[in-house]
Amino acid sequence: MKYHFYNANILSEGKILHGDVVVEDEKIIYVGKDIAVKADREIDVKGNVLMAGFVNAHVHTPMTLLRGVADDMELYSWLYDNIFPAEQKLTPEDVYWGEMLGIAEQVRAGITAFDENYFHFDAIIDAVKKSGIRCRLGLPGNFNSKSAKEMNEFLDLYISKLDNKLIKPAIYAHSIYTLTEEELSILVDYSAKHKLPVCMHLAETLKEVGDCTVKNECTPPEYLEKLGFLDRPSTLYHCVHLDKDDIKILADYNANVVTCPSSNLKLGSGIAPIYSMKEHGLNICIGTDGTASNNSLDMFKEMFLVATLNKATLYDASIISANEVLDMATKNGALALGFEGCGDIIEGNYADLILIDLNKPHHQPLNNIISNLVYSAKSSDVYFTMVNGKILYEDGKFNIGEDIEKIYENCQKITKRIL
Repeated sequence: MKYHFYNANILSEGKILHGDVVVEDEKIIYVGKDIAVKADREIDVKGNVLMAGFVNAHVHTPMTLLRGVADDMELYSWLYDNIFPAEQKLTPEDVYWGEMLGIAEQVRAGITAFDENYFHFDAIIDAVKKSGIRCRLGLPGNFNSKSAKEMNEFLDLYISKLDNKLIKPAIYAHSIYTLTEEELSILVDYSAKHKLPVCMHLAETLKEVGDCTVKNECTPPEYLEKLGFLDRPSTLYHCVHLDKDDIKILADYNANVVTCPSSNLKLGSGIAPIYSMKEHGLNICIGTDGTASNNSLDMFKEMFLVATLNKATLYDASIISANEVLDMATKNGALALGFEGCGDIIEGNYADLILIDLNKPHHQPLNNIISNLVYSAKSSDVYFTMVNGKILYEDGKFNIGEDIEKIYENCQKITKRIL
């Protein structure tokens, strides 16, 4: 399939240029001035924005089923007293429909790739393959009483199932407070043996930092360094409570950090020191976290908060630019998740594109399109979402392998049962 997008404002390599984009099969084959070309479909962008899709670098997608459950609680009570008990009632079929709902929400909001951290992996793999979205799947999360031998066999089995080029595996260790030192070491060894990246929630709350300091006589980053976790390519979620020495450790290992500001604010966990991380050269990405703590999968909301929170805490409006935040939401996330050829509209990259409708009052007048994308835009401005050359959402219609009304109906039934 060949697409010719013309009359577009194209966000490419951090700049807006007016012209055309040509997509053939799964790749972008032309970006530049107006061009005459034969295509299967000609799309007049009408001066709106064509840009790379967002990379949601941390999410628990099936938590769509728990949206609005146990709001207004601190993390540990929210997690242990409410979320974990509800999740124990979820079947693989439940997770499939929750995953489908989350995928629908993400493509509607311009997200073309995401980092998935959940369970019932067969159901997740089925939903991702059927929808056509790009995903990095974290395995296993927790041990659930498995021995080292059983865990290695479990990981071998599921990694062998990821034969779809749109899905990549990673070794996901939920956190230092849900896994023992021995369990973490088993996962690190497996990651090293199979040359896989690792990922984990880290320093999300003051309690986590305090407990780690008392138990292990070191901070969470120091603990991971001791275990060899950071020797692997690593992606660390939240990282709210880090001091300058912690940040230096992560920078020394070229770790990727994912900030999830809405979730951290809603759970009262705090504000991540994004500016300090940026100054130390860390690759900073943006994630939504799950809808049980957010409560939406909206990268526009996250970008606005990333752009503004540290400005307020440091009393300096110049410390983070709109361009930097857009990079965090696109190319930085693609780099962290290992999706080469994604995150920007340039020739040779994969066609993971979104079209943003600027013909809205909150975008007018068009003085600064890049600024608008971070400070003015909404997820409802997304007109279409394309992944790997296939349109998954366009003007209210979903093309993700399941009827949207059926997804809504099934998820409502599941929620009523588990709650």
